[in-house]
Amino acid sequence: MSLSDQKPKFHHLQRYGAQTLLTAVTVLICACTRAPSLHSDIKDTDSITVHICSQLSYHYIDIFIFADTLTRPLECHWRFGNESFLRLPVSQGDKLVVAISDVRGSFDSALPDRYSTMERLTMEYSDEDPEAPLQAGQGSACAGKTLELKILPLLCPVSIRSISIAADAPLQGAVVQLEKVNAVAEILRADGFHPSRTIDSPAGVHFPFMMLREFNEDIAAVSRPAGITLWCYPNEDEDGPAGGGTRILITGTMAEARKAYRIPLGKIRRGARLELDITLKNDYLCEL
Repeated sequence: MSLSDQKPKFHHLQRYGAQTLLTAVTVLICACTRAPSLHSDIKDTDSITVHICSQLSYHYIDIFIFADTLTRPLECHWRFGNESFLRLPVSQGDKLVVAISDVRGSFDSALPDRYSTMERLTMEYSDEDPEAPLQAGQGSACAGKTLELKILPLLCPVSIRSISIAADAPLQGAVVQLEKVNAVAEILRADGFHPSRTIDSPAGVHFPFMMLREFNEDIAAVSRPAGITLWCYPNEDEDGPAGGGTRILITGTMAEARKAYRIPLGKIRRGARLELDITLKNDYLCEL
């Protein structure tokens, strides 16, 4: 499923499978689309209270309610602002609650008609914005209950706090970039991220600084603050010469010779925040 674009920097969500919504589901969704008043007199027995838990701020959030029955059909969808406590009217029975923040676009033209469709929604790394990353999470509840719903971004920051080199001569004109970045991820997946394709270049990425930064000082034997943050998607593939694990590539010039260093980052899980102090060693030297 593709979201309808309204600005050039809008992100795109994609899904595989049928595009046509069932008429009965569409009628029900239309009745639920308008966000209920957060202060309305909804009885506890007729509502679910959802507490959105996030370490990051968000501008708005989409809430989906699915009946936890055999086919798990969509019952309601609302879009709220940046509220974190929501009281939602629901029918009786167990529900699956899905929250997605800061989707760039709308679900007006096509809504996921059932939970199995929602599970297949994906987000492209190249469409992400680190200042307003897409976040998502899910949980189960029923009328009269409170749900603590944690949402996590797909984007994982990779912060280089300091950098040095184990060599007598400095590395000059250094460029720091990511390689083997997971290109697309399912927005509700919690673990088991094994990329079907990866990105080695920021070409085509809306915000290239997520993958590549220049280091404006010489990298010398004395460690110095780097202050560089890049962003990647979760990638749990193994590192190694033939592996697909995400890694840092640092290139530059030393004594008029081009040098390149690759540093593997290991398995990166959703919600990870990497903070690194890097010393470039001969073990990291590589051929481009």
